[in-house]
Amino acid sequence: ADSRGPRLLTDLNNAFRRDPNIDEYDILPVLEPKHNKCPFILRDHKLGVEAWAVKVLLKYAANRLIGWRGRLSSEKFLDSIELCNLSRAVLLFNPDNYTAWNIRKELIENSYLSISDDLMLGALILSKHPKSPETFIHRRWLFQQLLDHCLSSSSGSNTSCSAAGASTDAVNMEAIDVDVSAAPEPRDHLSGAFSLESSRLLKSHTQRELEICGGAADHYPSNYHAWSHRIWVVQHCLNSSLQVLLYELKMTEDWTRQHISDHSGFHYRQFLLSEIHRQRARLTSMHQLSSADLYSQEMAYVCDLIESFPGHEALWCHRRCLFQTVLRPEFLEANASTLLPSLNGHVPAADPMDTDATVVLRSAAITQELEHIVKTEGKNSHNYQETLAANYGKWLQKLL
Repeated sequence: ADSRGPRLLTDLNNAFRRDPNIDEYDILPVLEPKHNKCPFILRDHKLGVEAWAVKVLLKYAANRLIGWRGRLSSEKFLDSIELCNLSRAVLLFNPDNYTAWNIRKELIENSYLSISDDLMLGALILSKHPKSPETFIHRRWLFQQLLDHCLSSSSGSNTSCSAAGASTDAVNMEAIDVDVSAAPEPRDHLSGAFSLESSRLLKSHTQRELEICGGAADHYPSNYHAWSHRIWVVQHCLNSSLQVLLYELKMTEDWTRQHISDHSGFHYRQFLLSEIHRQRARLTSMHQLSSADLYSQEMAYVCDLIESFPGHEALWCHRRCLFQTVLRPEFLEANASTLLPSLNGHVPAADPMDTDATVVLRSAAITQELEHIVKTEGKNSHNYQETLAANYGKWLQKLL
């Protein structure tokens, strides 16, 4: 065994002891030790680790953890603090080691490690490994423990959290200002379950979690794991609060405008619109808006992006998804006033004897979309844009 392992683990522990608020770390391209100096460099909450030390430390810490898990005599009596330190050393450089995460789960369940500390470690790991699936899976488990704790601690209490954005005033879509840390809207099966006191910890972590998801998405393109985790947080920790959904829809508009090839970001907006549509009655009563209006705004938004930034398949995929939704009967009826003028006295792609209004409106919507494609296709000389437009047009033709 490499005798440098214990010393490196001690140096790493000392670094975290000197600065518990380390928020970023990276590996320095130092392949061999020099001048017998500590390989950990700490500046302004940033930790640098010389490359040669990573291999030695990871092997040492992983072997000790595996030995403890296998109940080997040499590692049989590791205490909780040492398990925390060893598992941290492993996960910093190999975050998809589910054995180390499971050991930390056991430490949390036995009250040797706090949820807040483990969330902080996970956030640090995501600064270096923003697409680590095991890290996001573990964070969902931590939030589930936090949710269960909130529910159990408030059992029997008649106090419930105030709904997020309970105001009945109309919302200005240009200036939505919602605190996503506000308490989630109580649903029927959770009404009265959250006490105000036990929800505060959850609220602070939830707001921070959305920021962490955004940072991970910035650091790794099309970060499916980060966006899927964000969906889970909105659904389970914020109960798909309508006000939070509207806030997220507004906030991610600028993000998608700056990441126009990111399929995952647009998929998140599709999720938001779908959840808002599911609460369309509340949307109308509270904010004097309809989900059809939001879909129309989104369609106009993506069409503007397509014209401004030609040749990006993610935009066309998003447009196709939106148009499939717009073809639902409830949306066709809501947009009837804009569709009927395009009929010009005839029913395109439908039997003239067919009096079904839905068929008429559906055909009119498809025809209108085809005409829009033809008009915009000639404005661009981008070859791939022409290919994407042609494929979209063929798809529309199949719907007729």
